[in-house]
Amino acid sequence: MPYFQINPFAKLKKFCRMYYRTLVDVVIQALLLVVCTAILELLILYSYCGLWHVYRLTYIGRRFVDLNPKLTQTISAVLSGNLVDLSIHTTLAALMICMAAGAFCQVFHISRHFYHCRGWIGKFAMWGLPLAAMVSVYINAQYQFNLWAAVIPVAIIPTLCVFTYGFNFSERLLPEIGQVVRAILLFFRGIITLTGGLLRLKISPPF
Repeated sequence: MPYFQINPFAKLKKFCRMYYRTLVDVVIQALLLVVCTAILELLILYSYCGLWHVYRLTYIGRRFVDLNPKLTQTISAVLSGNLVDLSIHTTLAALMICMAAGAFCQVFHISRHFYHCRGWIGKFAMWGLPLAAMVSVYINAQYQFNLWAAVIPVAIIPTLCVFTYGFNFSERLLPEIGQVVRAILLFFRGIITLTGGLLRLKISPPF
């Protein structure tokens, strides 16, 4: 049997080389995704500002302001801040939270049974909306707004743009725990096989 087929270290070196290429590819895709999503989020935030200003001038809008002072204060605080910073921060938070959820689900075999087997609507209902709520809670805590539910319109667009990528990136970068255990066992079995082969070559007679 050729040396490279039984040497576990050669296989490990090949795996590391392939994983490095995958990691670089994922990083590039993630950067492009963040830039495009942040730009889209910024445009949506500016449209929210215009719509909110027009809405407050209408009769229904004035009634809404009178009946919901806390919600009005939160919406005004969200839209009167630095929208560029908010769009970038929200996009990064959405990607990090979605990748963390995807990593957990990938490692513990949850993605296999509850994510990959579902259509887009099922993924949106089961994963997209809860993740958007988590992003809203995080952004609300970071910017110290008064009501996290009012931040959902800000968080839902970037979350829906990135949550499928978060799960896909996690799938490409992380194995399931069963695969890790199997790979470790195969690695040590390869070491034992290689060691045994070297010992047989060492003690075998020259003729």
